[in-house]
Order: sequence, then structure tokens, then C-alpha cells
Amino acid sequence: MSVVEIVYWEDSINEKIATKKVDIEPYGYQLSDFAEWKMLIAAKDVKVEANKVAIVEIEELYIPKNTIVSPLSIMRHALGSVVDIFQPGEPKKVEEDKTIKAVVFLPIKDGLIKKGQLVGVINVRYVRIGTIKRISELIAKWLDEATWGVDKGGIIFE
Repeated sequence: MSVVEIVYWEDSINEKIATKKVDIEPYGYQLSDFAEWKMLIAAKDVKVEANKVAIVEIEELYIPKNTIVSPLSIMRHALGSVVDIFQPGEPKKVEEDKTIKAVVFLPIKDGLIKKGQLVGVINVRYVRIGTIKRISELIAKWLDEATWGVDKGGIIFE
């Protein structure tokens, strides 16, 4: 276990920065076969300039616990791409519900993103999580119980 200091925006980007020391340990996860796409929709008009990162407020988006989020790296808006999402307050664990309120947007052209326009899409994957130590223990146990069945051509359990 390690102690690290996390640094985050309390309410919104460019407002108040907060820090907190936390104990962490490596975690792993098992992906489920189920995922869903969630749309990132502008909550108000935002003027953007080419090559200058912009914060775009989006319609509040609920992300359920036991999920991980990744962007779909396809430009969904003609002016640029979403490079990250923003959740205000202390960073949440995978096991907790989250709310996304803004995105970090990288424009390639000057212009106006209008309220209601699609700015990006995220992929929400459902997962089962555990510490790397626990996952390692499960794999070791599984390997101890498994034998190689030469005549059957694979791993067998007895």
C-alpha cells in the first residue's frame, strides 16, 4: 500500500483546488460483456478557439458504480474532440456512482458549440473489481487446481 496525494477541483475547473492524502493499492478489474455509450451534450453555448483547450459544460450525466469510462476517440463535433471528462469534487472509486458535468475539449477550428449539440461520446464498461493481490491469489488457486490434460488437449479440473 502507498500513500499518495491527490489533487482535484472542488466544484468546477478553474475554481478551487483541493488536495487529500489517501492510501492506495494496485487494483485490477474484469470487464463484463456489457457496455453502453453515453452522449456528451453541451449544456450551454461555448465559443472555442482552435488549439486552445476549452471546458465545455455538459448536461449532467450519471455514471453508475462498478463501471469504467473511456472516450470514443472519434471526432463527434466538427470543431474538435473531447479529450477528457470532468467530475467535480474528490475523485470517486470505481465502486462509487459518479456524475460528469463538463468535458475538456480540444478545438481544431474557431467556432461556437451550441447548447444541445453532441460534443462527444463515452464508452461505459461494467466491471468486477478487486485488488491485484486478491486477483493474484485467485489465479494462483485456479492454477493449483488445474491440471494439464494431455490426452484431452487442455486444462481440466478434477
